[in-house]
Amino acid sequence: MKLYGLEPEVAGGFGENTVVSNLDNVRLKRERPIVTHLHYEFSGWLGDEILETTPCFIITESLANSIQRSELRGYTFDDTETSVTEEFEELYPRRVLPKFRRIIPQGTVEITGSTFKNWSGDDFCLSPKSILVVSEKALTVFKKHQFDHCDITELADSNGR
Repeated sequence: MKLYGLEPEVAGGFGENTVVSNLDNVRLKRERPIVTHLHYEFSGWLGDEILETTPCFIITESLANSIQRSELRGYTFDDTETSVTEEFEELYPRRVLPKFRRIIPQGTVEITGSTFKNWSGDDFCLSPKSILVVSEKALTVFKKHQFDHCDITELADSNGR
């Protein structure tokens, strides 16, 4: 079984309306942020339909619809607030952004180098280091959409399966 670690384009970051429920623990204990409301502020965009701002991932509504029509499992969607910076408006004065949704991986997996272990069996997983890990079936769905600026690492089962 192969899984794939995805590192999508970072086209922006947390906007001022983002809500992190464990902000004190993020600051004091370096815990992973628990984002209860994502406001993604674009400062650029190369056109891919999946984007990242750690530990969150957003996808276009078109890609979300493709995922929903598939038999993939291990994800939920949430609404995402988006905005653009002044720099974005200057660089792309006529660009209209599509609607984006947050995809929240429900599965878990551990990654060491280019191998994985303790995979939950879901098509969408989040590693302890906030890497999005997807199954081969999920990667096939992504590749039917604009997906040119995402680093993909093939992962092998550490048990040799």
